[in-house]
Amino acid sequence: MTPARGVRSGGESAHWSGADIPEIEKVRVGPFTFRLWGLVTAAAVWALYLITLAPTTGWWDTSEYVTTAYIVGLPHPPGNPLFVMVGRVWIILLEWTGMGVAERINFLCATLSAAGVYFWFLSVARIVAHFRVSPREVLVAAAVASVLGATAFTVWTQSNLNEKVYTLSLFITAAVSYAALRWKDEADTPRGARLLVLITLLMGLGWSNHSMSMLPGFALVVFAMWHRWRALIRPNLIAAGLVALVLGGSIQILFPPIRSAQQPIIDEADPECESLVDAITPSTVVDRRGRTHLAPACEPLALAIVRDQYVPPPLIPRQAPFVQAQLGMYLQYFNWQWARSAPGGLRALISGLVFGLAAFGLMVHARRDRKTFAYATVLLATCTLGLIFALNFKYGYSMDSGGAPREVRERDYFYLASFQLWGIYAGIGLTMMWGRIARALRDRAGVVREELRGPLTAALLRASPVLGVALVPLAFNFAPADRSGDNLARDWAYNLLQSVEPYAVLFTNGDNDTFPLWYAQEVEGIRRDVTVIVHSYLGTDWYPKQLRQLSAPCQPGQSPESSPTTRVCQRPFDAESAAVPYRDMNPAPPTRAAITWSDEQLDRIRGALRFEADTTIVVSRDPPLEATIAAGDTLIRPDFILHHVVQNVLGDRPIYFATTAPSLFMRWGYQPQLVRQGLANKLVAGPIEEGGLILNARAFGGGAGDSHWFDAGRTARLIDEVYRIDEILLLDAWPDPSTRTSIPSMYWIMHLWHYIGMEDRKLQLDSILASVEESPSEDALEPDSDALQAVRNELSYLERGMAQAARVANHLNVLRGNPGSLPVQDPEAGDPEEGGESADSEEPPDGAPGG
Repeated sequence: MTPARGVRSGGESAHWSGADIPEIEKVRVGPFTFRLWGLVTAAAVWALYLITLAPTTGWWDTSEYVTTAYIVGLPHPPGNPLFVMVGRVWIILLEWTGMGVAERINFLCATLSAAGVYFWFLSVARIVAHFRVSPREVLVAAAVASVLGATAFTVWTQSNLNEKVYTLSLFITAAVSYAALRWKDEADTPRGARLLVLITLLMGLGWSNHSMSMLPGFALVVFAMWHRWRALIRPNLIAAGLVALVLGGSIQILFPPIRSAQQPIIDEADPECESLVDAITPSTVVDRRGRTHLAPACEPLALAIVRDQYVPPPLIPRQAPFVQAQLGMYLQYFNWQWARSAPGGLRALISGLVFGLAAFGLMVHARRDRKTFAYATVLLATCTLGLIFALNFKYGYSMDSGGAPREVRERDYFYLASFQLWGIYAGIGLTMMWGRIARALRDRAGVVREELRGPLTAALLRASPVLGVALVPLAFNFAPADRSGDNLARDWAYNLLQSVEPYAVLFTNGDNDTFPLWYAQEVEGIRRDVTVIVHSYLGTDWYPKQLRQLSAPCQPGQSPESSPTTRVCQRPFDAESAAVPYRDMNPAPPTRAAITWSDEQLDRIRGALRFEADTTIVVSRDPPLEATIAAGDTLIRPDFILHHVVQNVLGDRPIYFATTAPSLFMRWGYQPQLVRQGLANKLVAGPIEEGGLILNARAFGGGAGDSHWFDAGRTARLIDEVYRIDEILLLDAWPDPSTRTSIPSMYWIMHLWHYIGMEDRKLQLDSILASVEESPSEDALEPDSDALQAVRNELSYLERGMAQAARVANHLNVLRGNPGSLPVQDPEAGDPEEGGESADSEEPPDGAPGG
């Protein structure tokens, strides 16, 4: 290859000439061209993401997106159809690898982020090439900036676990930015026109993925108008650009109604249209806040596109003080990016250093190339101040709000692009600082400027330790960002589904007790007979109707297995995928759907009803079940549909509430009829009698997760024979701060009551032994009898079980941030701190919890 003009053999020159920049990808520095160096850098970042890659699904929206990609479903509005399509193709292409479906999607995210790093590498190279520095410095700047941006904590954790669809948006943003910078250097060539068309196509595709992909839009307009506004007004170019934009955006318009008409199992918002003509006909739609939007004439599709189900708050008034809360939340997240595991003071110092380097990089950029600086700073401002103002968040999840409302989880992922940009500019600033130090060292040696080549290279090498700053985020973020071996969400879903009996309805409340269950059912085929009912979704028009169809008894000729990704009828109970306690039940299929109201009846359930006095409602007379609503409580549409489901399926299906959703059953006062079995509360009609392994939780000073009863036998069997909890015991800290107070607490309560159940049984057996030893009689057990030996064996088992339950409960207490402990007394198993034989290391004697 002939070296570009102005570049000496071997890649050494004092600076670039302007003619070199359009062909910078072909310039050789050392053994490779810039294009190949970009691939090497991207491959290194890719390898880092793969080393820390999550092996399965995760919390929040991860399971929703993995599942919809697998079954080609529709996630929450606007539906993200581009990600669903790309994810499905990726799953098929990587089937040969043997990786699980969720791991393949995580692999996709790592690949998209790494591909974005490649385009950021080339973008930085084009920017720094204007700074009149040596090609070697341009190369180092591109590599350092790309790595710093890629190892920002939130960028890293979104790239090794697909929690959102943002890695595809990051890729599009990087590709658009590179195309724009290349267009600037080739605006007057035919390639420049093609680049503009490519940019519009990418923006259209980005809209079909997520609105985050549109963040470069304003920066692109400013950049293009400043640099070559006349190049934009050519009729042929405008026509081609519009066609490309419409082509990319058409996925968002056409895919949801087409797939929704096929009735996929996950079909959120149900954006089905009477015809595709309605989908492509422009019209207006009014959302629930009364705002009018330009949208398709098909109303279900239009409401999905404008996210009517999740209407954002207005810009004014602010939900929280802009500076103190909203800007403060962003600064808190910024402080997490560069040294997440460092102590607070050191972390703040490193964050200040990164900010200072980024500011220096921006200053150098402003002096050397104002046009590309305009694009970059407008993009950075859009991704920071623009988003902070537009999103109008409450106080952050972990902020001290003084009692004011807070977000339900950390929202750092919304600012993903800005953190990557700050890292990129910190890398540019660091490299420019490195170059200045090297030149100062060279000048102090008295080198004449005409003799730059060898002395400058030597000086750059002597100053290279400065570049070690770029590895600080890698060092401090690796451990907290590492998701390898993280099966917590998948195990939670498995454990919760296996807590319930065949054909149960299971009421859940939100993301983390719902989406992982969808993944377990639809992707791994675990307990598909269970009808999971999301309480919050019952307030929509579409969800109750879909539940009715999904839970309806199969008619002759119908089989859900004939189309496993669509709604057909009730899925059968599969004993092979069920927990041990249920495999021999041989249950009869339900005789009616979970919801039997007609569309008209469902549509009439509107508004809210406030109860001014305590009210008792008869749910069922045979078996007897009553609901009690407290004075002052207000019930809304989801509550009334929940009541209908309970009334309708009682006696036909088991009814359970996830332990994460106490508010659902407390509204109806069901606590006296709830029996906790593992991680779920079973609603039992009729009188519940204490005795044996059924404990009255109120007799112990509280409720078992607000239920009044605890099934010690069933819970013990689930813990000993079914649940997957070993990974929890290896954790030093719960990896997801937003679920720290919920999921570990559910496990902790379960093990606490497991301990109480064994302790209660132990007291009964101690009493039997005491009665034999203190007052022998004709009716007492003989001291050497087999029956008395069985009592002693069971006592030994219970002592070991209590010790293990106490260890697990104490560990969970630490994970959930509430130090406190149960007594651990296990003399036969050795020092509790050193481990010992676990409670499930031997078969429980007959009559023991779990026996």
